[in-house]
Amino acid sequence: MLDKHRKFVEVAQSTYDYGRQLLQATVVLCQSLRCTTRSSGDTLPRLNRVWKQFSVSSEERQQRLELALEFHTAAENVLQQECVDMESLDDVDSSGKTLLDRLTMPVIFPDGSEQYFGSPTEAASAAEVIRERLLLVEERRLQLQEIGLRHEEEAPNRQEAWLDMIGEDLREKEEQEEVEEDEEEEEEGQEDEDLTRATQDR
Repeated sequence: MLDKHRKFVEVAQSTYDYGRQLLQATVVLCQSLRCTTRSSGDTLPRLNRVWKQFSVSSEERQQRLELALEFHTAAENVLQQECVDMESLDDVDSSGKTLLDRLTMPVIFPDGSEQYFGSPTEAASAAEVIRERLLLVEERRLQLQEIGLRHEEEAPNRQEAWLDMIGEDLREKEEQEEVEEDEEEEEEGQEDEDLTRATQDR
C-alpha cells in the first residue's frame, strides 16, 4: 500500500510538472503574440495552489500509512512471539493510540482550510480494525501478567520442594557415612581379632 502510494505521488508529480510546463509555455506564447486571454494566467496560480494542497494531503497520507504499517507489524510480532516484554506491548499500545488519533484529524492546507480523509464510514472501519488489534494486544498483556502471577505463586512451592530435595540428599549422605563408618569399625574389629588369634597361636 505504501509503495503504491509512493508510485502514485511520483506519477502525480510528473503530471504536475508537465502541466506546469505547458501552462508556462502558453503564457509565454500569449505574451509574445500579445494575446489578451486571461485563462492561462489564471490557471497557473490555481494549478500551483491545487498542487500544494495535493502535496500536503499526500504527505499526510504517507505518514498515516507508515504509522499503520509500523503498528500492524509490531502488533503481529507481539501476538506471535512466545516471550514478549511489557515494554514492547506498551510500544504497540502507544503507536495504536497515536494512529487512532491521527485518523480523526483533518488535513490542514496552507490556506488554512481543512479536509478529512475518505468518508466517515471508511475512517470508522479503519479505526475498528485498529481497536480490534489493540484488544488482542491487551489480552496478550493479561495472559503474560497471569503467567507471571502463577510463577510467583509457584515459586514458594518450588523452593520448598528444592529444600526437601536438599534435605533428602543430606540424609542419604549421612546414612551412607554411617554405613561406611560401621563397615570401617567392623573391619577394624576383624583385624583386631585376627591379630589377637595370631598372637595366641604363637
